[in-house]
Amino acid sequence: MTKASIFQFVKDKLITHGVENTKGGLRILSDQKLFLLFVKLERAVRDSSFDASVSAVHEIDNYLISIEKQQLLAFTYLYLMFSDITSKRTKLDEQLPEGTIQESTVVVRNVTHDETLIRLWGQVKYEQIGERLLEVVYADPSTSLDGH
Repeated sequence: MTKASIFQFVKDKLITHGVENTKGGLRILSDQKLFLLFVKLERAVRDSSFDASVSAVHEIDNYLISIEKQQLLAFTYLYLMFSDITSKRTKLDEQLPEGTIQESTVVVRNVTHDETLIRLWGQVKYEQIGERLLEVVYADPSTSLDGH
């Protein structure tokens, strides 16, 4: 069995996050520099480096500002939130005898503290601004695939 290249992996992951649903999102796949910045982000995540992941997101943001497509930054936060470091299941909160509450999640493999930090940072950023940016991506008629 041949392992997919990092480039194919990044492309497939971006597609699962909806980049093919708008012209703006398709730009991530067609703009070589932008796509390579997402590959850099994937490498940082694979290395479990929080600092490198944040740096890669800032590079993506700076590039998107330069091409006036900053709303596409939403896809970076989606990229970080949903991966193999994402919890696969959350168990119901459990009230413990001493009065505290235990929250539990299930992941498919051991996750480092930096990997957890990367995912949580991506989630917080998505909730702060990513959701609104994604609304802009889908509301902009010039980026719609159907022209509406």
